Amino acid sequence: MYSGTRAFIVIAFTSLACLGPGVHLSEAQQLRIEGFFPRQLPLGQATVINVAVPSRDAIQGAEISPSPGVKVSGIKLGQNIQGALTWSELTIDVANDAAPGDRTLVLLMPMGRTAPVTIMIPSHVPRISELRILSAQSNQPTLEAQFAAVDRSADLGDSPYVWFMIGCDGEPIVGVINGKVSARDKGNGVVHAIVPNPRPPTGGGTPATGKCDLQVRVSDSGGIDSNTLKTIVDFKN
Repeated sequence: MYSGTRAFIVIAFTSLACLGPGVHLSEAQQLRIEGFFPRQLPLGQATVINVAVPSRDAIQGAEISPSPGVKVSGIKLGQNIQGALTWSELTIDVANDAAPGDRTLVLLMPMGRTAPVTIMIPSHVPRISELRILSAQSNQPTLEAQFAAVDRSADLGDSPYVWFMIGCDGEPIVGVINGKVSARDKGNGVVHAIVPNPRPPTGGGTPATGKCDLQVRVSDSGGIDSNTLKTIVDFKN
């Protein structure tokens, strides 16, 4: 089993405080997007962006500015976590001839418009594929995954950031770890990643088995994110 860095960072988001009677959102605090990933929209493809907002209401719409070459083609309500914080998925189509650079994303909610966040159309992105689970034992604190990576800029590095979201029956864990690259050739390699078990074994208890959803992506040394891969992890004793 890969014995590289096992440390990871779990990313938490703070819920919007409840407002008192008669206080309008615009008077207190504008609704914010508390988290979103990936932060890049590759040219010539559809990308699913995960967004977290402090509301149980469904997203009514999304606006990207400047809009030429970019279209929001789908919105899917996701999971509620940490009280009122809700994850949703936006599918965004980018044309081949869209201009690279920064855009702003605003969500339309029943409570109003969110504050804008910056999202980028890069000139290149790493591409990942062939996500595999190498080991997923319910009595272990981590699982081992690997995937192939191609980066034409050849700046993935030896230990790139691997971003993940893993969820079973409860709250998903969102975080980042350092992967380990085994190079095939320049700009082409295999990334190994050690991801935390969302239901780690506890002393004296029976380890929880069952299936969990896993999403991963990787960032190159310039901070450009790859596409996102999804798979099912089947934890067994």
